[in-house]
Amino acid sequence: MVEYGNPDVVIVGAGAVGTSCAFHLAAAGMRVMVLEQDRVASGSSTCATGAMYSISADFNDADYLRWGVQGHYSTKEIVPVLEDLSGITTGFQCRPALRLAIDDEEETQVRADLTWQSEVMNTRWLTPDEVRSIEPRISGEVRGAALEPEAIQVPADVLSQAFMRSAERFGATFVPGVATGLEWSGDRVTGVRHSQGTISCDNVVLAMGASAAVASNWFDYQVPVRPLRGERLMLRWPSPPLQVLLSTPRRGHLISRLDGYLSIGSTGGRDFDDRDNWIVDQGAAIAEPHPAPTPEARAELLARAIEVLPTIEFATVGQQITGIRPLSRDTRPIIGPVPGREGVFLATGHTHRGIHLAAVTGELIRDLVVHGRWLRTSCDASLLDPARFLS
Repeated sequence: MVEYGNPDVVIVGAGAVGTSCAFHLAAAGMRVMVLEQDRVASGSSTCATGAMYSISADFNDADYLRWGVQGHYSTKEIVPVLEDLSGITTGFQCRPALRLAIDDEEETQVRADLTWQSEVMNTRWLTPDEVRSIEPRISGEVRGAALEPEAIQVPADVLSQAFMRSAERFGATFVPGVATGLEWSGDRVTGVRHSQGTISCDNVVLAMGASAAVASNWFDYQVPVRPLRGERLMLRWPSPPLQVLLSTPRRGHLISRLDGYLSIGSTGGRDFDDRDNWIVDQGAAIAEPHPAPTPEARAELLARAIEVLPTIEFATVGQQITGIRPLSRDTRPIIGPVPGREGVFLATGHTHRGIHLAAVTGELIRDLVVHGRWLRTSCDASLLDPARFLS
């Protein structure tokens, strides 16, 4: 058995959420160790395009939308710091975002959401002419759009690498291994068991993504997370890149990345998708976190995208990417202490908003571990508390 030193905190999982937690805790002066069974961003964080627009059905009421807005500002603030510390150019970009309505049902949904979204953030309705003045290649069928003046896109895998390398600058260490359980003294955690030994510690953060439900066997709390499969395409599009991030409730996102790809998708991630159709078995998700892509998804994603941007007909598929997201019971993240236990925190269940909320999740976990409470007042931490599922 391999013995390690005694860190203050062990973080299980090195995706965008886990590495953000590592960075924020290490920068706060904690001795941090990250335990990961594969490599940085080997799970869902390696397959997400990293779109951060808040005008979406994911943020489905005013209180949760405030987390989306805070996630935007936290990311925008931290990326220059990460790039300086890590030496990694992340591919970060700020653009306006349009939530388009291409048909009657989408228009009804976008307008209805706009009535309350505009009370929380800066957004307004655009007419078809205004939409096409911003991006004339959008289909003439467009009914209008909600405008978000500033949104963000950053490749999720690169952001994760930047978080981890920056955490290492503050003394964090990366340990390869599979977590198999926790050590206890009464209800207080004292360590993490893993495939190569035991790490003694006073605090554990479980940022295990779609496999988080496995940890239900380690304490008396059922982690309400299921694996949600998704697919998206990276296109080579022989047109100038979009200068705005596009999405529609039925057709998903269309985003020109700084690496030259046009990202479209994703199945299981669009507002009108029946997510139950993409839930997969937990064992299968652990065994194959990146299942084989399907021709059916490829055909559907292309057809949907062409309805928004007809010239996508001339694009070629560069990559078809699959991944497994952590779907929580209410689609909102599960961030906070495990009920009935001391020193163990969950940071999972972000569904489609793991990248958007990675930076602010790290801030919340830092505050809970270091100060015992959330220090910001802009949004309500009880909305994400694991204890909400006990009532």
